[in-house]
Amino acid sequence: MNLIRKWWDNHDKSNNFLSGIHYIVISLAIIVGGGWALYTFKALDMASNAEIQLAKANEELKQIKEQIKGTDSSSITINASPLKTQLGIVINVIIKNNGKRPLSFNTSKGSVTVYKIKADGDSIEQSQKLTPNLYTSIRDKETEPTAKNRSLSKTHVLIGAEKTLSYIVGLKEAGIYYVVFRSTPDTNFEGEDLKNVKPVEWFASSYIEVTKLQ
Repeated sequence: MNLIRKWWDNHDKSNNFLSGIHYIVISLAIIVGGGWALYTFKALDMASNAEIQLAKANEELKQIKEQIKGTDSSSITINASPLKTQLGIVINVIIKNNGKRPLSFNTSKGSVTVYKIKADGDSIEQSQKLTPNLYTSIRDKETEPTAKNRSLSKTHVLIGAEKTLSYIVGLKEAGIYYVVFRSTPDTNFEGEDLKNVKPVEWFASSYIEVTKLQ
């Protein structure tokens, strides 16, 4: 008790000591408060940047979806092979739908054309034109003498699906032939989002040389 009383009686020293503690407490408070303010600012800044980046990513994703929506894409391959028992060509048109909606092709007469050509340098001329049909049934002359062959004027290809359209032409002479597949979009789907009404033409072509039968 005497020690505390002596220390308290020494007023100047006790004031200096208490003032020192006071300043230390204030300094610690400023340091802690400043650290907390800096942490809060950084956290808010990170949150704000995260919101901005998220909004940007959502906008880019929206744009990509708009670009993909309704996109028509297909791969078309023509495999043409000469017949072995008579002069002629078997033509297989392979269509694969790589797009994001079903495709409908116009396959009426004229969608496949076969030209007999002669090449002269980089120029060509055609001397014969054939337009085979895509048949779904072929009549029997004996049992159905009055019936007609049935052809398919429209072909639908679902998303991710692949179809092979087969044609055949008989020829009178050997030579070089140019096979062309051309089709415009068909609007035989219900629903505006499924209809193909864009100004597009599907096209594929191939050359084949047919030699004389041995």
